[in-house]
Amino acid sequence: MRVPKTLRKALDNIQEMLTKQPYSASLWDILSAIRGPDSRNKKYKHATTTIIRSAAFPSRPCEERSFYGDDSAEKAEIRTRLFKSGADLDHFRQHVWDAFDALDLKIFEENCGDHKTPLRRRGRAIRKGKG
Repeated sequence: MRVPKTLRKALDNIQEMLTKQPYSASLWDILSAIRGPDSRNKKYKHATTTIIRSAAFPSRPCEERSFYGDDSAEKAEIRTRLFKSGADLDHFRQHVWDAFDALDLKIFEENCGDHKTPLRRRGRAIRKGKG
């Protein structure tokens, strides 16, 4: 892939990837979730967003500006409580659900390191049956 030399060209490339590609909806779901929840509760961010970022971007780009992390049983328990409590967090739960689905991650269980392997090498189709 040719790397764009300007931000505008990079944004144009992202726009093209988000427009009527077989993976567009999954890409949107992941990009929507990597920002994190509208909550000061860092436990939610570390149990959701850091796992999504690590699975989506195994080389951890811009690590100095962001948080990445490995999953754990404790983080799975936090996600379970988040979903069972029904806390909306400005619809963040839906973004998490969709991104975990697109990345073939488990919401209520620990993801044991498999997320570090890029999806194309795992042989899994991203979000089967959906964009």
